[in-house]
Formats: sequence, structure tokens, C-alpha cells
Amino acid sequence: MFSSMRFKARTRSLFLSYVKDWGLVIVVLAVFSWVDTLEPFHRQFSVQDVSIQHPFAKKETVPVWMALVLAFILPAVVIGLIALLKRRSYTDFHNGVLGLFLCQALVLIVTDSIKIAVGRPRPDFLDRCLDLYDNQAAGTPLALLADPINMLSNSTICTRTHLLRDGFKSFPSGHSSFSFGGLGYLSMYLAGKLHLFDERGHIYKSVVVLAPLIVAALIATSRVDDYRHHWQDVSVGAFIGAFFAIFSYRQYYPSLASAKSDCPFAPRIGKDEHLPTALLPHHHIHRHDNDVVEAEDEVHRESFLSNVGGGGAGLNRSHDSLTGTSLQDLSNHHPNNGNQHGAKLNSTPGYGFDQQRNNGGGPLRNDGYLGSSS
Repeated sequence: MFSSMRFKARTRSLFLSYVKDWGLVIVVLAVFSWVDTLEPFHRQFSVQDVSIQHPFAKKETVPVWMALVLAFILPAVVIGLIALLKRRSYTDFHNGVLGLFLCQALVLIVTDSIKIAVGRPRPDFLDRCLDLYDNQAAGTPLALLADPINMLSNSTICTRTHLLRDGFKSFPSGHSSFSFGGLGYLSMYLAGKLHLFDERGHIYKSVVVLAPLIVAALIATSRVDDYRHHWQDVSVGAFIGAFFAIFSYRQYYPSLASAKSDCPFAPRIGKDEHLPTALLPHHHIHRHDNDVVEAEDEVHRESFLSNVGGGGAGLNRSHDSLTGTSLQDLSNHHPNNGNQHGAKLNSTPGYGFDQQRNNGGGPLRNDGYLGSSS
């Protein structure tokens, strides 16, 4: 009964600790949906500019639905398979997917906001505007195009308008930023799991990690081939995607140079009122300073059990029965309620701190409980 209550309390604390993160992602996506409805800035242009005289491709090499599958659904599936099937870690799965959502939400809002504000014409802009290459519609021949004297042209010369709005959204490339965001994030996730920078030089690790980036580069290149974007659009888009991939990944995972690069950050539960399993036999203490992981030996364990009363006589049981138990609970379990050595356990902050450190035991927190290893 008490174990069930503790589990529910911990689950609730864990849920509440990440509500703000998910809420932020939802808000950003909602703002993006609104921004995407805005009319982009209609920048002036020259009809003599050969960089915007390319034909409009009715069929894209990588349509929007394919970019969504390759740069979002595929990374989410790979993360899920690794986290749930191989590592069997719900924390890893949650952090991985949350980071991916955050990355793509930020990529979308930043990319689309810049598109709307800049309003750069696409390479196929004049064909969108004047049906240059549509013989059936009797498009305007290039030889007849001319700008006003000593002036540039604007969108008022366009004879068709249903493609015009998207024609002013060239910079930066959304396909490029979205692909480098999702696939770049997946690349970092794989690099962390494989310990790419462990200074052992395994080529297969590099191939696995670079594969998503190669796919992202091909998607970005296709936008230049389809005359949807200038090379500058694609380059800046790739930078935006890569930046937010790194930014989002580091919110929930350590540096790729860390010895624990394969592990997500510990769950953000404010004050853990439970005894972590890491302080029980055959477990480890994760010390966050310098990412050092030290094994807890038998001497430390005996010192810890002695300090909570009774040298461990009434506490040496399986870790499952002790997981999630506070020090006060442990003293209550003891036959003498922790008074065998004439010292009653006190949950008052600061009690027994120096004695615990001198005996070589695990770290204590300022709320009277053992520090979490998380």
C-alpha cells in the first residue's frame, strides 16, 4: 500500500516537473501556426534578375510529408526503439522525444518568422508571378520583361497570385532547417549512445552517426535542385536546424565528451523523499561533480547502516523492499527504533551530517534524507 502511494507520488512529481517543458512546446507550435498565416513581406525585385527566372517545379523531390517522415517520425521511432527495447528506460525515451519536439518546435517558429520578415523571392518567383514557362497559359516571354525606368518591379505586375504568397518565402529554407534539426538531433542521440568521442576510433560509430546528417544534406540539396531555394537559403537553414538540435539535446543529455553521454539527465524531482536504490548493495552512487561515478563498497554500506541504527541487522534486506524508503522509515523498521546505540535518528536538517561524512557513508541532503543518485 505504502509502496503504491510512494510510486504514485513520485510519478505525479515527475509529471509536474516536465509540464512546463511540454507546455512550452505546445505554445511554440501554436504561435507557429498563427505566424504561418501571416502575409510575408513583398520585397522588390528585378525582372532581369536571372536568379529568379527558373521554372516552377510542380513536383518536388522531397515534398513536405516526406520531410516530416524523415526528419521527425523516423528520429522519434529510432529513439523509441533504442530507449525502450535496448536500454529499457522510460526516462531515456521521454527525454529523447521531448528534446526532439522542442528542437523542431523552435526550428519551425524561428524559420517561419524569418521567412515572413525577410520576404525574399524564390528562384522560381517570376514563373510563379507571370507564367513564364506555361505555354498553355500564354505566359509572358522573358524578352518582353522590363523594369520601370530607374526603379525595381514589385508584386503588382504579377498576373497570377495563388502561388505568389509562398514565392516570397525563400529565406531561409524550411526543409533544410527542419531536416538538420530532426536528423541532427538523432545524430547527437546516436553519438551519445555509442560514446563516439571515447578516443578509441571506431569507424562504424562515425558511419552510424553521420548517416542522418547525410540524409539531411541530401534533403537540403534537393531544394536547390528543385529551384525552390537559393544556396544561401539552404546554408542558413542548415545552420538554424543544427543549432537548435544541439541546444535541445543538451537540455536533457550530457555532453558527448562525458563518460555518461549515453545516459539522460536525472528526472527533475525537487526534493526526493525516498531512499535511492543506488545506496543499497550492488548499486552505484552517481556523483554529478565532474561526472564521476564511484562504486559504494561494503565498508561504506556498513557505516551507513550503522548510522541509521543497529549496524544493519534489521535493514539488510532486498533493495526492492527498501526502495523509496526514507531514513525515518528505516529507523521505525528497526526493533529498537534506531536506539540500539543510544542515538535516535532525527530528521531535523543537519543532524548527523559530520558523523556520516567521517564514517565514509553516502552523501546526506539538507532535508534529512540521503542524497539522490538519480
